[in-house]
Amino acid sequence: MSDVVSVGFVAVGATVKGVVFAFCDEALAFGPDTRKALGGAVDAVKRAAQASRFKGKSGSALDLLAPQGLKADRLVVIGTGKAADLKEQDFLKLGGAVAAKLGSGKESVTVLGELPSGAMTAQQAATLAAGLRLRAYKFDRYKTKKKDDDTPLNAAVSIAVRDLATTKKAFAAQNAVVDGVIMARDLVNEPPNVLFPVEFARRASQLRKLGVTVEVLDVAAMTKLKMGALLGVAQGSAHPPRTVIMRWNGGRKSDAPLAFVGKGVCFDSGGISIKPSASMEEMKGDMGGAACVVGLMHALAARKAKVNVVGAIGLVENMPDGGAQRPGDIVTSMSGQTIEIINTDAEGRLVLADVLWHVVKK
Repeated sequence: MSDVVSVGFVAVGATVKGVVFAFCDEALAFGPDTRKALGGAVDAVKRAAQASRFKGKSGSALDLLAPQGLKADRLVVIGTGKAADLKEQDFLKLGGAVAAKLGSGKESVTVLGELPSGAMTAQQAATLAAGLRLRAYKFDRYKTKKKDDDTPLNAAVSIAVRDLATTKKAFAAQNAVVDGVIMARDLVNEPPNVLFPVEFARRASQLRKLGVTVEVLDVAAMTKLKMGALLGVAQGSAHPPRTVIMRWNGGRKSDAPLAFVGKGVCFDSGGISIKPSASMEEMKGDMGGAACVVGLMHALAARKAKVNVVGAIGLVENMPDGGAQRPGDIVTSMSGQTIEIINTDAEGRLVLADVLWHVVKK
């Protein structure tokens, strides 16, 4: 996964060094533990805030280098706005504000998990950590040259909390969801010459490690099932299609499963009805629905969700070729219905038709 920070939790009172993050409200007030940790740096914050017109608004930041009265390289104060107005989702934003102020290179970072009104709840601190990971995401694995100020981020972030055990438990569930989101992001960001249908299916198959049952249907299997709509889309590509069926059985055996079906066109040129060249490179993202389903299955399995779920994705490339289907062709879907092809750039409904029917019949 493309993760550039590691996030953990420490007990309040742990030694702070490197970079320190603290939260204040619109009155520039800190919580009692934060005031104790900052010591004489509190006065430095007030002076710097006045000089820079920092008002403690939600998500705003005040950055102090080598703050007087604190043995740390940097102190970053993040505004929370009015504490009474804070909602649970606001902690995702605050975590993102922390990530936005992380510097380049390897850093030791301590986030003081306290509001001006007192210690964050376990759920609030966990949501803060989730927001931090989501905002810090980068996908730059293929870059060979970087700008001078684009040093890779490799921060180790510790969030100081009151209830260490409960916070770790709360974060475990949220962290599984973040892992699923990052997995989906990675899939969408991969170039199409790397993530073609067979490779996509291989990556989805790695969910078996989490207890997900994964079935991969190749061309022979789909031909036997008479999935003519999906196979018709794929016949112009050198990369053979795949259908992947993922099952997570975390609920009772008697519970009917929920089903999620994702479109996985790893590259969509439009086929014979070829798209204009402008922005065609973005068509590598036409498998975003399938990526979401794989990320969801990861999140459910990693957090041991008590639910039965089927995730199904149809993976193809829609390419122009001597063997590609043509406008005017008629294909027969798995349901037995015939479909006349008028425009080969309407391939998504063909892929989903066969995968949906397969899920219903199974």
